[in-house]
Amino acid sequence: MQRYHFNVAGHAFSITAEADIPEMLTNLKPFVTENGEETLFDLTIDNSIVPAWEGNKIGTFPCPSATFEVYKLTDGAYRILVSDENNIPCAFIKSDAGYKEFTIATRGNAQNIEFGLNNSIMVIYTICTAPHKTLLVHSSVVENNGKAYMFLGASGRGKSTHSDLWTKHIPGSTLINDDNPVIRIAHDGTPIVYGSPWSGKRPIYKNVQYPIGGITAIEQDKDNSIKRESIPVAFGIMLSSCSTLKFDKEIHMHICKSISDLLLRIPIHTLYCRPDAEATQVSSQAFGL
Repeated sequence: MQRYHFNVAGHAFSITAEADIPEMLTNLKPFVTENGEETLFDLTIDNSIVPAWEGNKIGTFPCPSATFEVYKLTDGAYRILVSDENNIPCAFIKSDAGYKEFTIATRGNAQNIEFGLNNSIMVIYTICTAPHKTLLVHSSVVENNGKAYMFLGASGRGKSTHSDLWTKHIPGSTLINDDNPVIRIAHDGTPIVYGSPWSGKRPIYKNVQYPIGGITAIEQDKDNSIKRESIPVAFGIMLSSCSTLKFDKEIHMHICKSISDLLLRIPIHTLYCRPDAEATQVSSQAFGL
């Protein structure tokens, strides 16, 4: 067994496995670090364990591409089954009560295993980092002049399209993540966006960080316009865009607190737009570019 070390958005963790994890999950390669940092959590991949449906079933929670069937033991430990979009079981997660030690067992072919591991690591990361002012956000994000600009919305709303239009029409813009960047609130209250190993269907895995320059939800429309939202509406937009893990009330409250801290510094807009160059001018001007 070999132990590999990673750091995503300042959170260090390890994965112990017989396989060469950075070669198996190449999306993790930019986040490899040397041993020496104190880890927030540690994972072991052990396919010899047999999934055990212990504890109280919290529920089954669908995500855009995965489903999580969650059980919780009386001491707080989790048992989670991860299935793909075809409802094929790919991984089983076993946690300790303190969310420090996790064991993952995978099943299926190479594609199933990669899918199961990536989604397992992502949900474990969300569980463990939530108390540390950290949000995993369903968003496409570009960098321009040292700041990050985030585009939110449900799948198919046009987040990626708007990011691509920025890289084409707003000079100096670069795509840094296309589906799951991380927001972390710094000690001084500054919200920082980090690249992550999870980026949806496009492999944009950049180990970078930038302060937030602007956030807007994307809504398709026949005309281009932008609206700054009230705090209650902005909170709802951000909450619906985050990996919230509603099955755990304590984690959910940590996420709500981080969103509140974010909104103290960054306003949320809604961009009603066509997929054209004019839409990028409307959004960039609202952000002061």
